[in-house]
Amino acid sequence: MPLFRLEKSDEDDMSRAELVIAQETNLELEKHLEHWLENSPRQTLAQEDFLWIGRQTNVTDEGGTIFSDLLGVDSAGNLVIAELKKGRTPRDVVAQLLDYAAWANGLSESQIRDIAVTYFETRGVFEGKTFDDAFREVFEIPDTDELPLLKQKLRLFVVAEEIQPRVASVCRFLRTSHGMDISCIAVSIFQTESGEVVVSTETIVGDEDFAASKAQQHTSPPSRWSGDKQEQEQVVWEAVQKFISGDPNDTFAPADIDKAVENRYSDFPVYTVRRWIRGGCVNFPKRSDYPESENRYWRVERGVYRLYDPKNDKVEKADG
Repeated sequence: MPLFRLEKSDEDDMSRAELVIAQETNLELEKHLEHWLENSPRQTLAQEDFLWIGRQTNVTDEGGTIFSDLLGVDSAGNLVIAELKKGRTPRDVVAQLLDYAAWANGLSESQIRDIAVTYFETRGVFEGKTFDDAFREVFEIPDTDELPLLKQKLRLFVVAEEIQPRVASVCRFLRTSHGMDISCIAVSIFQTESGEVVVSTETIVGDEDFAASKAQQHTSPPSRWSGDKQEQEQVVWEAVQKFISGDPNDTFAPADIDKAVENRYSDFPVYTVRRWIRGGCVNFPKRSDYPESENRYWRVERGVYRLYDPKNDKVEKADG
């Protein structure tokens, strides 16, 4: 998929600008991508926040020792495993990823925490912190709230420059027929004439519906989600209003809204809930990866929000 930059001959007249294609670069993707993903946990594979807890973690069994590229957790406590490949994905990448999954599935909560603490010692940002401290910081969980149980399910990612059709077909089968949360992400690197490097990602597998479990087949599931991004914001807004029952001074946590939305729509992209809340929060620093949203919320403290009151809530402007 080509990537373009906008070249403007007249800074004040956008109608005179033209699209100039950015050239793909031959940077060593596998070597650099692992660093980039590790350093950017808030702009990751599924456009949601992850907390990385391991890199090149040893996995030893009767077949020998293998190393998982990146190991992490999401806001629900699910384990995330990412396998990165340069060029085209080899056919055995799925088997390799399932090896990691089988190992991770056998981990206890205490083992997960031990892996995280060992990894944090190599990462200055969380050095000296416990797993719980880092989890609360990344996902904005108040100290008074309980943390989710770990390893409720596994989430697997294959990341490469090119996802081979056969690899995509196998992963899609595992996802749609066996309910396995597995995704394939294609990554391209472009470089502009000025030297700026741009990374583009495309989800090849990951948007398909999961297979319903036997238990779900005998119950009435929530409605299916089929809306667009603008409707996502509205769903989150409606869930917030319902949760606070019309009291503008009542507070809520993103986790509360996660559950409310998930109860309404079985396949809603729950990871977007925090992004819509933060993107619509008046006194929370906006990031480039936040969606455009209305100013609706006010951050009371870490992990606690309420509705924005434009008459009484004043945002302090930075000097300069």
